[in-house]
Amino acid sequence: MNPLLRQGSALLIVVGLTACTPPDPPLLPAAPSAPAAIAPAQVPASNDDDIANRPIEDDPEPAAPAPDAVPAPAVVSVALDHAGDIVIGQRFTAADADATWHSAGLSEGGQAGSCEYYERGSLPEGISMMVDDDHVQRFELAPLDGSDETITQAGPFGLRLGMSRDAALKRLPKGSVAQPHAYDPETGEYLTWQDPGSDLAIRLEIFDGVISTLYWGASGAVELIEGCA
Repeated sequence: MNPLLRQGSALLIVVGLTACTPPDPPLLPAAPSAPAAIAPAQVPASNDDDIANRPIEDDPEPAAPAPDAVPAPAVVSVALDHAGDIVIGQRFTAADADATWHSAGLSEGGQAGSCEYYERGSLPEGISMMVDDDHVQRFELAPLDGSDETITQAGPFGLRLGMSRDAALKRLPKGSVAQPHAYDPETGEYLTWQDPGSDLAIRLEIFDGVISTLYWGASGAVELIEGCA
């Protein structure tokens, strides 16, 4: 074979083999490292660490009440139509007044259904009720006779004995009417509010600028100066 042809054939074989060699794979960037699924272990505390030497403190115990502390008396719910569980207009007779009730004795020897005052029973402390014609007509909150005890029971609208006139006017709804007191017009007065939506009313007796007595219930009964009279 001609030497030139032999060299040409060898060159073609080399080129053909070179063409059949696969290219080198592309270089990809390194994958980012995944975050650790488990947190690294903490170094255990040794006896030399300050936290290991701290005492364990329990929650503080609640303060014990003072040995001489006297619980405040409960204040019973009242409104223009009731005092405790007794309601204005409720039927109440001498037969209903068991040993827990105390009557004023006004109706002794009188006709059945005559006017009478009752206290205690299921009424809140310091409150009495006027019963006329065998029905409850009004309630009265007044100081206990012969006692210096302070009455904490409140009347309607949160009014209390000893409250100032100005404080009472802030609690009463608008429309109160002031009148001079029948027995001491110079230092006393009546402050009356009539509920426009019912036949209920409340009257305050005020002396020297503070509440001395409260009445509430049927408007006609509230306006009686001497209770049954």
